Amino acid sequence: MEWWTWILLWLALAALSLLFLGFLAWRLFRGFTALMEEAGRASELLAPDFGTAERTAEERRVPLAVFAAPAVVRTQNAVASRTRKWQRLERRVRRRSLHGQPQLLRDLPHL
Repeated sequence: MEWWTWILLWLALAALSLLFLGFLAWRLFRGFTALMEEAGRASELLAPDFGTAERTAEERRVPLAVFAAPAVVRTQNAVASRTRKWQRLERRVRRRSLHGQPQLLRDLPHL
């Protein structure tokens, strides 16, 4: 092969590589713009709910346990733990009765 054919071959290879990179960049740009349009639509749908979420978060504020007395925090934790345990038990009994499964004797409070 002549020396100039190698130059043409490498120029064609570089040109095709640049075209391919341009194509990939164009696809990435179009995907990004589609993503931003979808995010804009989603934010418009969710925008009214953001104000209510902030308001309810402010209403639910509880004092930090760091500043409370340890005995008070222990009793609050114990009460919350018993409440969660009872709620789990109720959900388990309800689920088992809906599915027709036998109840555990320890789940029945009257026994």
